[in-house]
Amino acid sequence: MSLTLIVTGMHRSGTSLVASFIQAIGVNLGERFFSSDYLNPKGYFEDLDFLEFQREVLKNSCRNTEIGWHDWGWTTSEFIDYSKFSKYTEPAKELIKSRQEHYEIWGWKDPRTTLMLDFWHQLLPEVKYLFVYRYPWDVLNSIVRPNSLVFNERPDYALQVWAFYNRHLLKFYQEHSDQSILVNVSAIIEQPERLVKLLKTKLNLQIPDSDWEAKFKQIYDWRIFTNLPWQSSVVKHIYNKYPECLSLLTQLEAAADLPDNFSLELAGLTEVKNVQVTTTSTEVLAETEWTNEENSEIPVSVVIPCYNQGEFILEAISSVETCQDAVYEIIIVNDGSTEPLTKKVLQYLKDNGYWVIDQSNQGLARARNKGISKARGRYILPLDSDNKIRPEYITKSIEILDRFPEVGVVYGDVQLFDQRKNIVIVPDFDINRLAMGNYIDACAVLRKQVWLDCGGYDDKIPDKLGYEDWDLWLGAATQGWKFYHIPEVMFDYRVREDSMVSFCRIPENHEKLVRYISTKHLDIYKSNFANILAQKDADLLRERLRSEDMEFRLQKAQAAWEEARQQLEQIQANWQAAEAQVQKIQTAWEAAEAEMKKVQVFGETSHQELHQIQTAWEAAQKELRLTHTEWEKAESQVQKIQAEWEKTQAAGKESQAQVQRIQAAWEAAQEQLRQTNTEWRHSQSQTAQVQSQWEQTQLEIKKIHAEWEKSHSQLQQTQLTWQQAQEQTKTIHAAWEQAQEQTKTIHVAWEQAQEQTKTIHAAWEESQAQTKLIYAEWEKVQLQLQQMQGEWQKTQAELHNTQAELQEARTIISQPKNGILGKIKKILQGLK
Repeated sequence: MSLTLIVTGMHRSGTSLVASFIQAIGVNLGERFFSSDYLNPKGYFEDLDFLEFQREVLKNSCRNTEIGWHDWGWTTSEFIDYSKFSKYTEPAKELIKSRQEHYEIWGWKDPRTTLMLDFWHQLLPEVKYLFVYRYPWDVLNSIVRPNSLVFNERPDYALQVWAFYNRHLLKFYQEHSDQSILVNVSAIIEQPERLVKLLKTKLNLQIPDSDWEAKFKQIYDWRIFTNLPWQSSVVKHIYNKYPECLSLLTQLEAAADLPDNFSLELAGLTEVKNVQVTTTSTEVLAETEWTNEENSEIPVSVVIPCYNQGEFILEAISSVETCQDAVYEIIIVNDGSTEPLTKKVLQYLKDNGYWVIDQSNQGLARARNKGISKARGRYILPLDSDNKIRPEYITKSIEILDRFPEVGVVYGDVQLFDQRKNIVIVPDFDINRLAMGNYIDACAVLRKQVWLDCGGYDDKIPDKLGYEDWDLWLGAATQGWKFYHIPEVMFDYRVREDSMVSFCRIPENHEKLVRYISTKHLDIYKSNFANILAQKDADLLRERLRSEDMEFRLQKAQAAWEEARQQLEQIQANWQAAEAQVQKIQTAWEAAEAEMKKVQVFGETSHQELHQIQTAWEAAQKELRLTHTEWEKAESQVQKIQAEWEKTQAAGKESQAQVQRIQAAWEAAQEQLRQTNTEWRHSQSQTAQVQSQWEQTQLEIKKIHAEWEKSHSQLQQTQLTWQQAQEQTKTIHAAWEQAQEQTKTIHVAWEQAQEQTKTIHAAWEESQAQTKLIYAEWEKVQLQLQQMQGEWQKTQAELHNTQAELQEARTIISQPKNGILGKIKKILQGLK
């Protein structure tokens, strides 16, 4: 005979979690399950045949005209016509037979079975039962969160259903406790091995030994199934408004085989029993927590608390208004500001139609709660008055939250500004990371329902030091809300030295805050203790290793610094020496530059002198050409004189011949004289005249001969002088050409000196790194300059000699009128 196990309990009480575990240990709960969804991605483990069967039975047994959730068998009157169950007996038997024939250990899970336990017990008297219950506030949170219309409009219905189901459960368990197990799902989460032990000992299920604790942790996902802390304001709200739920819970805990040991004292409820709660958070929760998000008029309400930050708030508002879509409202909460500027700015905002709520100074948590309680938006964006948002933050968050109902909080990356200007990449959501410290800023877009589920921002945080946003995120995670990270910069965070964060980072304050937060959210720290401790320990180890590494690096850095300091001192000494050497080089360079300028000036002067020499040479050549022309003229005159002389000689010879003829004639005349006295006297007179002419002619011939000889001598001297002048001219020309070559050499050397000067100048620019090389190059340049100076002096001496020779040539060429040429000119003029 097969063994049957039925798993049941109130909806959203953890029956799916327990059923998945039962399936894992070998009990077949069906082959065709109800499909998973976003509320339970791991599945419900509900056999569709039993689910559809019981759904039909309950719907037909309720009063359809009454308000309620007929599919669950509940209406406001809580009436079920059990007489109608009998007509479903045969189909039920068929279902049982189809399972018994195939499985030795089988069963099913469906919360609706809770209302049909007597029906099934008649058909299966030997069946075993596993009853699961959960805290009413956790069930309430889980039911309302999916936004079901009935429960959103009347969340108190969810508490009534919880009580209705658990009354049936407790009654049947008390009647059949010998074949039933009653467990608190929170206790199973803490100690799954105790459930296995109960299944073995009390229900006699044959379960093989295994590490069930590790196996259960593989199945359990805290993000899907979370619990509110007992100190939650929602618990207080239920305690004050629906005390019957707490009474039934106490009975369940007392009867359970595996309770969670809940007590009013541990929840801190004894002192507030039957007293209306007047704090802001619980008051707001009681009045507004059950609003329907889908029916809100405005998608997002931007709540800006302000306390004495009037110089920033206009910038914050402007950043919101850059969003052009009409999808938001702005609510400003003046938390008792005292600064005149802030008051003036807030009054300006009021005068211009902004919604400003005034209250006495009560702290950031109550200011935010006040604004959110008045908000019409289904989503809330808290914005500190000194920060800014990006316009797409609102629209993208609306799109995400509308698309994913399971997401309760949307946040993005951060751009820091003011005293720091870097981008902070915020990590994706991780409960262990969040438990160790908050990394999600308050400037996140959250459902108003999240704020309601968590009882608003906690205004009881010690000394109002802060961390109320961290507390809210832990509360939201506890209740199963998912977080969505937009990997983009969504808002700008102003970094200031006097911000509230700086007070939270004081070690004493931080310790006080962490103790308060961890105590309040103890369930998270208990359920994730191993992970948190391991990660915290790993972080501490990393920090210790980093500290040791930093200390080691610091020691190395100090040693390196000391070495660097010594090297720096040595470098400074070398630098000073190099600087002195560079100064010397610079002085020598300036002296060399001055010397080079002198050389340049001297070269230019020499060039001018050479130009003058060239001009003089050209003038000398011209004068020599003129002298040569005059010489040719003189030679022509001499030739003419010689021709005249020859003519004179011919005339002399003619005169001699005439004299001979005259003499002959005289002799003839004497003969004739002798012949005749008359003719003799006449002849004697004529002879005297001829003789006188002869003598005069003889004197002139002697003078001409003397002058010719003198002229011939002078002509020879002139010719010799001309030849000497030509030789001197050649010497001067050779000296000129040599001077030109030397000038070219000097010019080339000057250009080389200029190039070397440029090289020296370039080397000077790199003198700090190459001082020694520059100094060596400089010595080479100095040596070359000395050589150039020696060559220049030698060239100068040669030029001086050439100049003297040229001057001598000029003297020779330009002799005064009493010189050789002057004499020649005088002779030629005399001849003329």
